[in-house]
Amino acid sequence: MRRLIQISLTTILLLLLNGCNPNALIQNEQLNPNLPKLNNVKAVPDRTSVAFEWQPMANRGIQGYNIYRTQSNQYANSSIKELVKVATVHNRFSSHYVDTGLQQGASYTYTFTTLRDGFESPHGKVINIKTLGLLEPVTFLKAFQKSQTNIKLLWRPHPNKMVKMYKIERSVNGGEWRWVDSVKHRMMAEYIDTNVLPGNSYLYRVIAVGYDDSFSKPSKPVSLLAR
Repeated sequence: MRRLIQISLTTILLLLLNGCNPNALIQNEQLNPNLPKLNNVKAVPDRTSVAFEWQPMANRGIQGYNIYRTQSNQYANSSIKELVKVATVHNRFSSHYVDTGLQQGASYTYTFTTLRDGFESPHGKVINIKTLGLLEPVTFLKAFQKSQTNIKLLWRPHPNKMVKMYKIERSVNGGEWRWVDSVKHRMMAEYIDTNVLPGNSYLYRVIAVGYDDSFSKPSKPVSLLAR
């Protein structure tokens, strides 16, 4: 009897919680062609994200929104686009969303649907947008051999204040480019490679990395024959 009472109380509690958030249990919505479409979405691209803004439709009974997107650069020139749901906005008063983790300089297609009582509307306005491209490369990269086992790199600090660090890449004797270290802080424009062997040919390049995990084009490489 006590167990039955506990189960009943748990059920009531769940119903109360879901009553506060009508979309909490929405998993697979069914199409309702009579629900209003969301057609007034504005989109602003950044390098690895796209921000969206719209007018909330709570006054029309809408409880949330689904966001659909293509993969980068797929179906860019096709009238038929394969859209995948990437997010659900549950609050009926929400009017903003930011899609992050995107590729730089890539084309995407988005569309939104509205939600009410477990049903969703047809797709709204189709938005084609392209993220911003790579940051400009680091300039004036120079290499100096300071000893038999040390090569010092100097470059000009990147002018973009969104840069948080630099990746140092090296090629030895014409081999593959490999990451060797990172230099934190935009104004720190120096690196000393202490893993140098005389007789080897070294090629270096620097890549700037932004706070949003964006990155720059590689700098113009510099070469040095260790002696």
